[in-house]
Amino acid sequence: MATDFKKYAWFFCALLLPTHGLHAGEPAASPSWWETKKGDLSVTWDSDRYSILIPFNTYHSRSTYDRERINEFNEMPWGLGIERFHYDEHRNRHSFYAFGFADSWNDFQPVLGYAWERNFHCGDSRFGIGYSAILTARRKQHYTPLPGVVPIASVGYKSAAVQTTWVPYLGPNNGNVFLTLFKYSI
Repeated sequence: MATDFKKYAWFFCALLLPTHGLHAGEPAASPSWWETKKGDLSVTWDSDRYSILIPFNTYHSRSTYDRERINEFNEMPWGLGIERFHYDEHRNRHSFYAFGFADSWNDFQPVLGYAWERNFHCGDSRFGIGYSAILTARRKQHYTPLPGVVPIASVGYKSAAVQTTWVPYLGPNNGNVFLTLFKYSI
């Protein structure tokens, strides 16, 4: 089972790699991956495009948690946040964001992060899949900063999108949680 997980994890990671700089026949003078990433981070930080973020649903996998724990959880994580974003030359989305919400125990949980999404466009609609590097803190851990990397997926139309992230399984009664939020570009 662990071998299958590793195989799929590598496949998933390969799908998310930015493709610029990896094509055969490109000039040798093209910027390195790190130079490209630094440029993307800088452009994102300086962007004047913003989105409002509203977390609205948390789903705890019923196979991970016992019934007693599920009955205790808050699965309506209402909160609010803001995101600064830009689309690169490949129409992939880069963003810095900050938001806070009511966690599974109804305690305040802040999140800061950077997200990258490979986007597939069809007219005004889009589908994105990517990752987010996060820094969060929870009352249950005495608000100790907790870093992580999580996968993200989104579906959007014009200025609106719904985005979901998954916190992986971390053991019985821990992890395997999906957090969904609404995004509206202003």
